Amino acid sequence: MVLDGLGIDKAAFESFIASEKPSYVECENWILTQKGGSLDAAAVAELNAAITGYIHDDETRAAILGEAGRADDGTIKDAVNLNNLDDWASFHAQELK
Repeated sequence: MVLDGLGIDKAAFESFIASEKPSYVECENWILTQKGGSLDAAAVAELNAAITGYIHDDETRAAILGEAGRADDGTIKDAVNLNNLDDWASFHAQELK
């Protein structure tokens, strides 16, 4: 969704990620380089609206909430908050090195 919304070639992005293993900031900089130094504000606004409004299917929602140890009581439906819960549960589950 993000790559399409920004007009980034998926194969080029995957190759960059695989070969460089960039940090978040390095990834941002690579994307900006691909887009000539800046992003189209209207495209970013449209992408942000699509992300904010995205709703996972019931199976995905239930799986994420289950992994996070939270009841699926219908109060969290949007993908942004579900993805945050998924990230936090994954980080918590990792052993500190």
